[in-house]
Amino acid sequence: MALVHHDPRDGILTTRIGQAEITVRPEPPAAPGQAPVILLRLDTPMLDALAAAYLTPEEARMLAEVLLRSADLLRPTSPWRTPADRPNR
Repeated sequence: MALVHHDPRDGILTTRIGQAEITVRPEPPAAPGQAPVILLRLDTPMLDALAAAYLTPEEARMLAEVLLRSADLLRPTSPWRTPADRPNR
């Protein structure tokens, strides 16, 4: 995955997988009284598709946690695991 742009100050991350581009960035409220959201955008020119999701901060945190758990299943960040970390058999 090629990192195209990342600026921790503004919270924007843009990366590419093949020709697909993924952008994650905070968005201000759409209207007064509404909460700000996080934009998750996937642009795949090869398939001529554009998908976008507007996530609340809570939804973005849940998605991040699921992605981290999935990544740890495939490639643990630490070889040391406690018995509670082992899946039930």
